[in-house]
Amino acid sequence: LSADILASVRRDGVFASSAAFVGVFLVVLGLFRFTRTTLLVMGTLVVGVAWLGAFAIMTGVKVNFANFIAFPITFGIGVDYAVNVMSRFQSDGSRDVRPAIRATGGAVALCSVTTVVGYSSLLLAENQALFLFGLLAVLGEIVCLVAGVLLLPAVLTLTSKARTAQAG
Repeated sequence: LSADILASVRRDGVFASSAAFVGVFLVVLGLFRFTRTTLLVMGTLVVGVAWLGAFAIMTGVKVNFANFIAFPITFGIGVDYAVNVMSRFQSDGSRDVRPAIRATGGAVALCSVTTVVGYSSLLLAENQALFLFGLLAVLGEIVCLVAGVLLLPAVLTLTSKARTAQAG
């Protein structure tokens, strides 16, 4: 039974994760069309999920049938932070990311904190599978928040400065 479950997770986990990623990409594509913005938002998500994967590998957390779903869930929830920051940046004229972070950073962080609180309840579970799902979900939230509120604005600042230097 365990071998069958593991085989199913390997097969269906990849499919579920791929489908979730493609779905998220299509939504972002619908919001921003296929522009540099789409690539920056999706790149921010990919970096956040890569950080989550790196953490799982470094700490020896085994991805199994009970916790692999944290990755597709992180795709859907984690992209929201970069989308909100980028949308505000664009509505402010795409010149300076600081007003966008001032306007959205607190709300994005509060949204993430409420989700982290919910997932953190799983950290109290005696069941190891639920505990590890909660751990991966909480970490997914944190890394995507950091990517969306710190990394994305840093990249936008650097690219804005590079464009200003080229224009000048």
